[in-house]
Amino acid sequence: MGRDYPVQAAAAEEGAGDGAAGASRAASDEAEASRSTHFMFENKVFAVPGAFFSFTRDTNEAVYNVQLGDVWGKIPFRTLREAFGIDDNSADATLLGVVERGLKYVKTIRPGDSIPRELLDGSASWRVEDSHLQIARGRITVQLVSWITGKETLITDRGQLEQVVEDPQTKQRAQQAFSELARRFGLPDERKQEIVDKVESIARELSYIEALRDRYGQVQQIIAGVAQAGRIYKTDRQLQADMTRMMALVKQPILDFEDIFGQLDAQTSEIMAVLKSYDSQVAFIRRMRDELHTRLMLWDDLIYAWDGEPLERGPELEARLKKTYHFLAQHFLVTKVWQRGA
Repeated sequence: MGRDYPVQAAAAEEGAGDGAAGASRAASDEAEASRSTHFMFENKVFAVPGAFFSFTRDTNEAVYNVQLGDVWGKIPFRTLREAFGIDDNSADATLLGVVERGLKYVKTIRPGDSIPRELLDGSASWRVEDSHLQIARGRITVQLVSWITGKETLITDRGQLEQVVEDPQTKQRAQQAFSELARRFGLPDERKQEIVDKVESIARELSYIEALRDRYGQVQQIIAGVAQAGRIYKTDRQLQADMTRMMALVKQPILDFEDIFGQLDAQTSEIMAVLKSYDSQVAFIRRMRDELHTRLMLWDDLIYAWDGEPLERGPELEARLKKTYHFLAQHFLVTKVWQRGA
């Protein structure tokens, strides 16, 4: 090989330096991009195998769970920052804040996991069944047919709502409704697809509400189970007193669920109004979706405990009732502060 002259050698070294700097910048940019979508921590404490973040059951505080032999240590975030020198202005501290917000949507987060989509773009980080989308489409189709014919059609059976989308006559009327909607919005008929796409987008947003409606149905089954247990143990004074208290405790959360579903149904019942304020309506649906999802996540363990279990007198049912009482008292007990002269 030929020998480099001093100027060539210097240029080569400078080029190599630029290449190394460029590679370093690229790696830094890639790491920054990863941190914007994933929980990519820098401190080595977050590399502990099996460790994860969650809320504590008793205080609902965000903690870092680390296995210590046969037990799990739960480290509050403030302790974590102080003990491992995580500066409040560091990228790791910022990510811990994102973790705390993210735990509203998922029960556990592990270092390296993707950030819940609710925090990234507002979409949901969980999936729905095709049946939920079909039911949502069915509800909107019924609205379209009612609107175009001027005759209110009421279908409450969810099985019928799934089927109505496939009915040929209903499809024809829905297409007429799309054409009329396009005309009302000042669009020529050849741009009708824009309306169709928006309506489909709304149906996809509402499919999450249908999935949550199903989940809420399981909560209602628990309440029905408690009521039936009351009849099974009608001669047991202690259990009767407990079940009376349970029914009182569950009254407010049930009213809250009904109120949220009622708001959603009322605000999305007129397709023309929904399309006129499309962006704000989607934001509203997503806000209610997240609120319902957060509230229903509380019930997950209890739903699992009751799901498919027989309602027969015995220790299993009594244990389930005890678990239910503890859950309701922990989350929904309302205390009144009595003041002198009140």
